[in-house]
Amino acid sequence: MILDKLENFRYYQRCIPEIWDAVRFVEKVKREKMPAGRYPVGKGFAFVQEGETRAFDEADFEIHKDYFDMQVLLEGEEMWEYADASLLQEKTPYDNSSDIQWLTGTGQKITMKPGMFYIVYPTDAHKPCCHDKQPTAYRKVVIKIRIDKLLHGISDRRIPWQRR
Repeated sequence: MILDKLENFRYYQRCIPEIWDAVRFVEKVKREKMPAGRYPVGKGFAFVQEGETRAFDEADFEIHKDYFDMQVLLEGEEMWEYADASLLQEKTPYDNSSDIQWLTGTGQKITMKPGMFYIVYPTDAHKPCCHDKQPTAYRKVVIKIRIDKLLHGISDRRIPWQRR
């Protein structure tokens, strides 16, 4: 998992060159005030999302096998929860068609402010779009980049659904 301010993306560009396409797309979304929806981006795609946060107990952790997420908060405030997937319990089996597995358990709560981003890999369970006390409005971009298209590759030794 990577968590930082968008202005620092260059620190990660050497190990994740695909981040450049993601950052350019985020800048385009901000500049052109692009509406919510799905858009092609580099070696993947992105969702521009707008909504209201939910309570942590109304959400489950998710992990992805084929894509990693880069989530960038543009407006509002959002909290999310992080946990190593190996420490959680399976709620539903991995679904190839939607590239998602749902897990339950507890993790570390993190507050996002506009201009921050995080990147999660297959071992990084995340519970996005949450709040502790009061719902808040948010606008964000979620970029999905195919893991098999990454120049640096990743090892799948720790991916929970492949340890069986």
